[in-house]
Amino acid sequence: MTPPSAYNYALNLLSARPYATRALHRKLIQKQYSAADADDAIRRLVDNGLLNDAKYAEQYARSKMLSTGTSKRRVQQDLYRKGIKSDVATNAIANVLESEEIDPAVVIERVAQKKLAQLGALEPLVLRRRLFAFLARRGYDVDEIKAVLSRLT
Repeated sequence: MTPPSAYNYALNLLSARPYATRALHRKLIQKQYSAADADDAIRRLVDNGLLNDAKYAEQYARSKMLSTGTSKRRVQQDLYRKGIKSDVATNAIANVLESEEIDPAVVIERVAQKKLAQLGALEPLVLRRRLFAFLARRGYDVDEIKAVLSRLT
């Protein structure tokens, strides 16, 4: 039995979940397809509208920002790691913030309150330190973190 063409294999991958162009290309190369076959498959998918980094970036940003309260900076970094160009990621994040009417101050406060409920009854200093570290790992700016800490603790 002959293996599927790079294009068909890429279609199968895309039927399971969305991919960024670079990630899909890497996956095809890992599956032992030649670089020329992988490039041709990617080009055909882009031409047919089945692979679009801008749509992928917007979908990813919407998912992360709405479900987990991830910061703009963290989403930007994640998209960059996935091979999305900086300007495409920035536009996607801006579109999501505008279309979903997301207020970053409200999001960080919601995330902080949820984490506070999980931390329970700790000493105030320990509580502030842990909450600060948690929010910093989520990618929030120091100024945003300090503002929310002053309101909540």
